[in-house]
Amino acid sequence: MRLDSTPPPRLAAARARGRVGGRPRLTSEQAALAQQLYDARTRTVQQIAAKAEAAPEGAYWHLKELDVGPAGPYGKNGNTYHLETSSLWEKWVAKDGRGWIGRRQLAARPLDLEAWRRDGSPTEWEIGPDGGVYSTSPGEGTLTPLKGEQKLYWSAMPLTLKEIEALPADPEALKKRAAEAILKQKDFAGSVEDGLPPTLASLLYELPASPQVRGAAYQALATLPSVRVEGRTTDPEGRPGVAVTFPIQEGQPTEGRLIIDPDTSKVLTFEVTGMPQKGDRVNVVLESGWTDTKPSPPTTE
Repeated sequence: MRLDSTPPPRLAAARARGRVGGRPRLTSEQAALAQQLYDARTRTVQQIAAKAEAAPEGAYWHLKELDVGPAGPYGKNGNTYHLETSSLWEKWVAKDGRGWIGRRQLAARPLDLEAWRRDGSPTEWEIGPDGGVYSTSPGEGTLTPLKGEQKLYWSAMPLTLKEIEALPADPEALKKRAAEAILKQKDFAGSVEDGLPPTLASLLYELPASPQVRGAAYQALATLPSVRVEGRTTDPEGRPGVAVTFPIQEGQPTEGRLIIDPDTSKVLTFEVTGMPQKGDRVNVVLESGWTDTKPSPPTTE
């Protein structure tokens, strides 16, 4: 058992082996242009969108994420601490609508080792009323076939693969469709404007949108006044990219942050920060794209 500031070896291995696949890289000329745009500090979301030029390939749409976030508080008698929890999550959808979900809970670690020791150094913690535990040891990977033709949710709107393929490639028309998806939410009482950035962002990696629709999503994001391109950064895996941020809830400190590889237009990470009483959450995109690899339980290898 490893309980220090260094991520557990299995988690480190899962991160190190993560990759963003499914579409070919840019040509050397396109990559050189992207670097020139950055060096001149003139790259914009529209220019990144112009790099989204690839055709889908493979038998399955596949999304694999490493989700990292806090849990707790745990402890008693005023001695409390939180955990860092991590899990691998995968989804496959075949072109005929069949679907599978893969899950694996990775090792949790206490963020305050002294408080954890005062609590008796437990190795398991209850997740909540629905059952399950967090553990200092990783769980086994599971793969669950889903019943019926699968629909993927775009905000609150369920869509089949064919309906996703039919989304408009015009930025303004896509924004209107995104607003319709947001308003599908039951008892919706928020702001459509606040919902547009994360809803459009989901087309960049969560859904099997065409290259043309992905490009339109980038261009639509660029028209939103709340979206900011913050420049060069690295994601939690050390991969270089460009940060794009936007508020998620008006009047609240909650903010979404995309880290995008400008050479491929691929989303590397989606972070949500400033959530009151909940802490920050990070979704590291390990794979997003079409693949011929058959569904299997998540592993750290």
